[in-house]
Amino acid sequence: MRKLGLGLLLLAGVISIGAGTRYLFASEFMPYHAVVAGKTWSQLDPGVQIIILGMLKILGAGFAACGVALLWLLVPLGRNETWARWAALTVAATVWIPTQYVTFVLKAAAPLAQPPIIPTAVILLLVALGIGALVVAPSTRKHEAV
Repeated sequence: MRKLGLGLLLLAGVISIGAGTRYLFASEFMPYHAVVAGKTWSQLDPGVQIIILGMLKILGAGFAACGVALLWLLVPLGRNETWARWAALTVAATVWIPTQYVTFVLKAAAPLAQPPIIPTAVILLLVALGIGALVVAPSTRKHEAV
């Protein structure tokens, strides 16, 4: 169970970095943004384009930072350090739960838009299942007498 949990968190970290990379290097908003905005990228004023690109970079950096944090936490998680489970869950939930909320808001605002509802849910599920597997995995550390 331990290897499964670590593998699921590894996958969540890699996917998070991939999502971050996509947004960090975007040269315009995503197709689903165009549907919600009711405008193409070229129809936006240059100032608005700069603001949106800045927000996409911040968003991408947050996704990537979440992924990097999850990958770094694999070290203490591999040593069965309990605090690291809570840290991984906190980092992922702080980034991906609000992201999931926004995907639903965008979908509600423009039903034809295709925001990343499923990929976001997959990341959250990977983290939840990964942490769950680590919680139920038998401890490999020897308990010291107190």
